[in-house]
Amino acid sequence: MPNHADRIRLFESPVLPEWIDYNGHMNDAYYVVAFSKAIDGFMVHIGLNEAFREEHNVSIYTLQSMVTYLKEVAEAEPIIIQGQLLESDSKKLRLFMTMMHAQTHDELATMETLLLHMDMQAHRAAPFLAHTQALIDEIQTAHHVLDTPKSAGSAIAMKRPKH
Repeated sequence: MPNHADRIRLFESPVLPEWIDYNGHMNDAYYVVAFSKAIDGFMVHIGLNEAFREEHNVSIYTLQSMVTYLKEVAEAEPIIIQGQLLESDSKKLRLFMTMMHAQTHDELATMETLLLHMDMQAHRAAPFLAHTQALIDEIQTAHHVLDTPKSAGSAIAMKRPKH
């Protein structure tokens, strides 16, 4: 049984050449691609691999995401994305992910996302199956002791000077 007492390593990759934009660094859309691959990694971590999804006709949909871009990253630089389960219930997951440079450990970006478990046959939200829910509960219990990231739950806003 995996140890869930820390953030979960969900995705690792060098920054691919096709992820680089006209400014010479990773394009904003490809940060989201990397985070999406990390969501896939989280699905596998909770037992929702391809075979399970096909057998049980279930999947995860993304309802909402908030990305914060912190530092530029160049082609071939190594990235790691770790995830922390902030909240969960019988159908939803609120996952906070941090993209870091694999060598310097600098935070490059974060993404907070709200995910929904779906019954693909009925095309609607459905409770997690018992095995999946047990894994989620185990992770959630372990992650409750972790510090909540400072930017979790933040909304987009412009800071206005006080008059």
